[in-house]
Amino acid sequence: MEEPLYIRQQSLGEDHERVTGALSKAFSEMRTAVLEERPVVALLDDRDLLGQGTVADAALATGMLGLVRAFALEGARVGWQVNALTHRGEEDEVDRLLALLAESGLSGQLLRIGTDHLGRVWP
Repeated sequence: MEEPLYIRQQSLGEDHERVTGALSKAFSEMRTAVLEERPVVALLDDRDLLGQGTVADAALATGMLGLVRAFALEGARVGWQVNALTHRGEEDEVDRLLALLAESGLSGQLLRIGTDHLGRVWP
């Protein structure tokens, strides 16, 4: 297996002007990796994906998840492996799970780690 690309969502805070640049950079890095037949795993903050952070961070997280799913769909026939992993600061488990997801052979999947979301209904 080729060396995976692990692309981590950066925190933008309230800096809305940086969303487009961050998504463009993520797109470019993912595109390069899949064309080189390397697995891609995007690491996203679970709270941002649920809209619990800033607007800019939520836009970046959901945009990156959209890129993951678009690349997975576009590359399904040729075997591109593109997935996402969300976390809530459980950094001790993140590296191991990134590698596991990269080696899984899955594509287009979102794996949420942590237990904060259990038993809750999110709007």
